[in-house]
Amino acid sequence: MLGHLTFFNVFVALLGGACFGILFKIPIRYFVHSTVLAMIAKLGAGVLAERTHNGFATFVSAFVVCAISHVFARASGKPAQIFLIPGIMFLVPGTSIYKAFSGAMTGDFNSAMTLSAQAIVVTVSISFALLLANWIVPSRKSL
Repeated sequence: MLGHLTFFNVFVALLGGACFGILFKIPIRYFVHSTVLAMIAKLGAGVLAERTHNGFATFVSAFVVCAISHVFARASGKPAQIFLIPGIMFLVPGTSIYKAFSGAMTGDFNSAMTLSAQAIVVTVSISFALLLANWIVPSRKSL
């Protein structure tokens, strides 16, 4: 039922969030916050995708991560991107885009079109979630 909440998936999500934090040079003081948000994004999207459409799962996960990152930004006085970017990186449909392009190059146009449509839905879901979260929980500059 909740296959994404196994110990292995939680560990991989935590490790992946830490790696994105290192890659984007998150300050050590906010490293745990950004890593936990990345883990929430990965596991939240995985658990919701088991029960709903992948686009909706991505939307909800991106919205929650963006809203929490704005709350962390207000509390710390730092930009929200410090907390947001490692979490959003898990949601970007890079594998779907790669497989769609590979399918188009090999002549498998049916799967290429299906994967392209899924990637577009997920990308638009992320964009709308970020816009909605920025509107509901505005940044410090607009207060």
